[in-house]
Amino acid sequence: MSKPDEVFVSYADDTKPLAEQLTSALQKQGFHPWVDFKDLHPGQLWREELDRALDRARSVVIVVSPKSKASSWQEAEWRAALAKVWSDSGKTMIPVVVGGDETPPFLRSWVSLRVDPVAEPADWTVHVVDALRSNEDRVLAHSTPEARRERLQRLDEIRQTAEDLFDNKIQ
Repeated sequence: MSKPDEVFVSYADDTKPLAEQLTSALQKQGFHPWVDFKDLHPGQLWREELDRALDRARSVVIVVSPKSKASSWQEAEWRAALAKVWSDSGKTMIPVVVGGDETPPFLRSWVSLRVDPVAEPADWTVHVVDALRSNEDRVLAHSTPEARRERLQRLDEIRQTAEDLFDNKIQ
């Protein structure tokens, strides 16, 4: 069962240093972030660990830049995250777009949080923490059975769209 303070953090290779900063900031604010570089260990089955982490998380944060390229590992992780968020109305997705205005196509269904760590090196993580806290109230308000049914009906459509986007490689 997910708790409000459990956050799944994913990132593109070019944003890993920012994911590291964010993970540290989340921990200092009392959140429990799951991120591969901290929580995956030799000998674990990565897909099983990924699924467990996504099941436990209340929020999913994906840190990308408009120029981010996805590896096959990241594609699998992002597909799994999208599927979990769309199938569970108790979860929320926050795309964190670093620099630029263009959100990657697979995240355009969500309103992105745009940050500029160069201009705000000390404050950009505060914006992510604030977004996570404010989304908790919104998620609880949209957890009705009817909202869940509608969300599940759209899941197949979203999965297909995500697969199409990933098949064409994120540009």
